[in-house]
Amino acid sequence: MIDVRVTSSALHTNYAPCYLADTLGIYAANGLRVDASIPAGPGSSWLSSNLLDDKADFAMGGIWIPLAYRGRLAELPICALVCHRNPQAIMARRPIENFGWESLYGQKMLLSMSSTSQWMLLEGVMKQAGADPSKVQFLRDLDALTNIRLWRAGLGAFFLADPLTAEELEDEGYHVVTTLGRICGPVPWSVYYTAPRVLQREDGMASLFVRSIGEALGWIHAHTDEEVAEAIASYFPGKPVALLARSIARLRADGVWRQDTTIPRDPFDNYQRIIADFGLIERPFPFDDVVSYPAGGIGPPDVSRD
Repeated sequence: MIDVRVTSSALHTNYAPCYLADTLGIYAANGLRVDASIPAGPGSSWLSSNLLDDKADFAMGGIWIPLAYRGRLAELPICALVCHRNPQAIMARRPIENFGWESLYGQKMLLSMSSTSQWMLLEGVMKQAGADPSKVQFLRDLDALTNIRLWRAGLGAFFLADPLTAEELEDEGYHVVTTLGRICGPVPWSVYYTAPRVLQREDGMASLFVRSIGEALGWIHAHTDEEVAEAIASYFPGKPVALLARSIARLRADGVWRQDTTIPRDPFDNYQRIIADFGLIERPFPFDDVVSYPAGGIGPPDVSRD
């Protein structure tokens, strides 16, 4: 068995492929013994450090971290796609038919602290759509628990919620008026990235790991929402399987998961332009410079335009 160390963002249902590779025995079937317990730190701030300090072999998070590091601190090649769209939901206190960006104008919207990527995408997509983010009062400096307490207490008209929290809030009488997956379209939201030393290993660890995530994605598409929920339930103790299944169903309907781990070029390049406009990188990098698929893992790069 080959030992693999993984550091990941916080637990969320949109990361179901990562959990399924473990609970279904996919890692083990591919000859891997995976330790996914490497702490990611506050706001996942340790992801890149874990790679650079050789505490982890793979990190799972947003593409903006390896892009911002490139040419400054280190090269951290991106090797697999997990989420093809942003899974967050926009909650409101009342139903809104035909939600559009203008629905936010003149209102307060709560985003959790450490949500750099959420704000970056929101601002970028709104501008691309011709909407004006300055017409919305975004509250972005509160931690997640404080945010949800204040939302329940009446602060703000809109709240950006993770997939499972969105389902719980609906049960409390609030409303999902849209999701970022639906309104923002395809974007390489969550990826695995690594260090060059991992891709250069001769034991094929990288290809076996990426293949395992791809097989987990395939399993999702071949099984029902309830079956997926039951298979990941151990990661969410105390959460009803029916609640997990509803979250899986919404994520599936929004197209959060592709059939495999390849990264479509156009959504990747568009998100790079947003990241550049935000100021984290000077300009978009050539796709093939930052995306490096492990040999034998998932086949040739995907350049589809979906």
